[in-house]
Amino acid sequence: MTRNLPAPRRLALPWRVVLGAALVAALAAATGLGVAALHRTPTGRVELIATRAEGGAGGLGGVELSGPAGTARLDAAPASIATAPQPTDLGGFDVPTGRYRLVSVRAGGRTLTAPLSVEIGGDRLTPVLIALGRDGVRAWSGNEGVNLGLLVSGGKVTPVPATAFTDQAGRPVSLVDGRPVVVAAFETHCHESCPLYTAVLADLRRTLDARGWANRVRIAEVTMDPERDTPATLAAYARRTGASWELLTADPTQLRIFWTALHASYREVPYEGAAPIDWQTGRPEAYDVSHDSLAAVLDGQGVPRFVLPGDPHLGHALAAPLASMLSPEATAAAHRDSWALTDLLDRFDVLLGEPGEQDRRPETAVRAGAPGPGFTLTALDGRRVSLDDQTGRPVVLNFWATWCGPCRRELPMLARAATAHPGVSVLALDQGEDAATVRGFVAGLPGAAAIVLLDSARSVGAEYAVGGLPVSVAIDAGGAVRAVHVGELDAAALDLMLKRAGA
Repeated sequence: MTRNLPAPRRLALPWRVVLGAALVAALAAATGLGVAALHRTPTGRVELIATRAEGGAGGLGGVELSGPAGTARLDAAPASIATAPQPTDLGGFDVPTGRYRLVSVRAGGRTLTAPLSVEIGGDRLTPVLIALGRDGVRAWSGNEGVNLGLLVSGGKVTPVPATAFTDQAGRPVSLVDGRPVVVAAFETHCHESCPLYTAVLADLRRTLDARGWANRVRIAEVTMDPERDTPATLAAYARRTGASWELLTADPTQLRIFWTALHASYREVPYEGAAPIDWQTGRPEAYDVSHDSLAAVLDGQGVPRFVLPGDPHLGHALAAPLASMLSPEATAAAHRDSWALTDLLDRFDVLLGEPGEQDRRPETAVRAGAPGPGFTLTALDGRRVSLDDQTGRPVVLNFWATWCGPCRRELPMLARAATAHPGVSVLALDQGEDAATVRGFVAGLPGAAAIVLLDSARSVGAEYAVGGLPVSVAIDAGGAVRAVHVGELDAAALDLMLKRAGA
C-alpha cells in the first residue's frame, strides 16, 4: 500500500552562499589554459578551495586527485582554513584532463581521503572544494557543488544519515562514494507502486548503459520492509524481476532514521479481506506495508538534491514478472503517475553537468549518432504515445503508408518483431492517412494495430527528413539514432536494426 506525496520538487537550500569577491575574481582570472601546450598530456585548470566545519582540522597540506585519469598532485602550500561557510582559496593548478574519483589530503597530521566524481576538461575552469570535518574530509566540484559543500559544512544542509546497508549478495554498502545515486522506496511484497519503480529503474539502467554513464550514476532500491526483505529475499526478487542494481536493507532502527531524514514513513498494517499470496512462499502474506512512494536523488556526498514523489509513468507495458506482482486495483487505476524517466534523467543531467533532456533533441534531420527528434502521436486505440516515454528502451521506428507496396509487405514482420521482442518499442508511423483508412488495412494483421501511430500531417516524417517510403530508424535506449534503413526491410535487415537499437 503506497501513499503519494505532493508534486515533484527540488529540495530548496535554506540560503544561498555567494563566494567572496576576492575568490570570484580569482576564479575569473585563473584561465591559464594555454599552459597545456607545455605538457604532453592535455591539462585543465582546477581552482582549489577549502573550508572546515566546527571541530575540523585547522590546516591542510598536500592534495591529490586520483582515478581513471591517473594521479595528480596539487601542490597547495599549507594554509590555515576558514570556518564554513567561509571559503579559503588555495590557488589554481593544471591537472591532466580526464575523470577522477578520489581526493586525498594531509590534515591534522593524518592522510584523509574522500570520494569525488569529477571530470576535468581542457576547455573550462573546475572549482574543487575540500571540506574538513571532525571525522574526516568531504569534497565537491563545480560551482553549484562548491556552494552546496559550503552550506553542508556550515551545518545549513544535512546529508542523509550514515547507514550500514546490506545488498542482495550480503555485502556491506555505503550510499556515499562520490557519485550521484537515485534511491527508490520499495518492498518486495508491494502490489502497487513498487513494480512500477522497478520497471522505470530498468529503463534508467538501459539509458545509462546506452549513454556510457553506467559508472557515473548509481541506482538503489531501499526497502521499507526490513523484516521480510532479507538479503536472500532481495536476491530472489532480483532474479525474478531482472533487477541488476543494488537492492538494500539495513537494521530496522537505522532504516527508519534514514527514511525519516527523507521525510518518508512506513508502517505494517493488516490486510482488509483476503491477503494476497506471497510470491516467495506460496502462502498468504502475513501483513501489508503502508509506505510513501518516492525516488530521491542524492549527490555524491549523500545530500538529498531532488525528490520525485508518486508513481512513475511508463510509456510501455510492464514485463510479465512485474505485471504479475501488481494488484488488479493498481492495474486498473488510471493517471496516478506524476513523473517519468526523463524527469529523473533531468536531475542527473544537473548533477553531472550534462545538457538537459530537451536539449538532447534539437535535430531536424536524422543521422547516426544524433538524438532522435521527439514527437507525440495518437495510436489507433486513441492512446497518446511519445518518443520521450520510450527513453530507456530500444526503439525501431518505421515510416510507412497503406498505399506503399513494400510497406504493406514489411508491416506484418514488424508486428511479429514487436511480439518477439517485448523489451523493444516497435512503432510504425503511418504517413498522411486518416484513422479509418489505416484501421481498415491493419484489421486483418495480427498485432499490427498495437504498434501503429498516426502521423496524419506528416510532421514527424518531416522532422526525420523522410522522403520516399518505407524508412526505418533504430534508436538506442539513450535516445540516440544508431541506424537508418531506406527501403523495404527483409528479415536480416530487421534483425540488424533491432541489434543496432540494443535489443
